[in-house]
This record gives sequence, C-alpha cells and structure tokens, in this order.
Amino acid sequence: MSIIIKVGDNAPAIHATDVWGNNISVPSNDKWIYLSFHRFAACPYCNLRTNELIRHYERFKKLNIEVVSIWPSDKDNLLRHAGSEKTPFPMLSDKNKSIYKAYGVTESSFMGGMRLLLHPQLMLNAIRNKHKNIEIDADPKLMPASFLVDPNGIIQLAYYGKHFGDHPKIELILQQLKGL
Repeated sequence: MSIIIKVGDNAPAIHATDVWGNNISVPSNDKWIYLSFHRFAACPYCNLRTNELIRHYERFKKLNIEVVSIWPSDKDNLLRHAGSEKTPFPMLSDKNKSIYKAYGVTESSFMGGMRLLLHPQLMLNAIRNKHKNIEIDADPKLMPASFLVDPNGIIQLAYYGKHFGDHPKIELILQQLKGL
C-alpha cells in the first residue's frame, strides 16, 4: 500500500542537491516550498507545467514560496529536456525515486492516459510544444503530484494528479497562503 500525504501531515524531509549544484532542504524554516513532481524529462505535459511555473515564478517569490521541481529522470536527460533553459527554481533528479516514494507519488496508471482524452486543449498544447525526440527514461504511466509545505514543515496542499497532465491551477496554490 502506497503512502498518501494529506493536508496537515508533516512533510517528509528532503535534503538534496539540484541539477545546478545548489543544496535544497525541505522543510525550509524561512519560506514555503511548492513541490512539483513530474513524469519524465521529455514529458510534453510536464514541460508545459515547467513553462507555466517559470511564467508565474515572480508571483511565487512575492509570497515567499520557493518552487522545487522533482523528476525521476537522470541529471543529463533533465538538463537536455526540462532544464534546457535554466529555470529560476531548483530542479531535482530523483532517479531512484526515493523522494517520490516518501511522498506517495508512485501511482502508475494506464487510465491516466485515457482520462487525458477529456482534455483535448491540453493535449494539443503538449503536441505543439513537445521535444522532437521524446526519450522516456522513467515510468511513462507515472502520475504527477504537487505539495505545498509551510515553513514549519506542514503540508498545506496535497494534490495527486488524475491524468498525465493534471497539476493544480496556479491560483489554487497561491490561494493557500491567502487563506491563512
């Protein structure tokens, strides 16, 4: 049985080095952390999400939220695909999926692809923006997930994707701070 993280739970600790050599710690005593778990480095849906996070990064910063993007891909693939343009936020390679397991991001679902059919605009955007050579270096049926961790290490948002491109809306994430 997989772990399911819920709002109010203590966030599993993360101590890692991102793909650019920066040390990352979760929780962080002085800021909020938004953890965005992705499927694989060349995933067109995950790369759309990365671009969305880049576009909204200043909004996160203004609210003292650090974005941390986590991938099951190795560092080289991550830099070649998702990190081909350096993100303003850390990107972690978690090839052995230890962080994924700690957060219960282990669901692999054929139905995730089927549910995606209900989102034709997302599929079209992903096709338009995909890499020419998609290299799948992790489980292609892995589902995305997101968590918002407050400075005390308490989960304030726990979101497990229902399809391959399912991430919480940026507004939903940012509203978590406005409600506190």
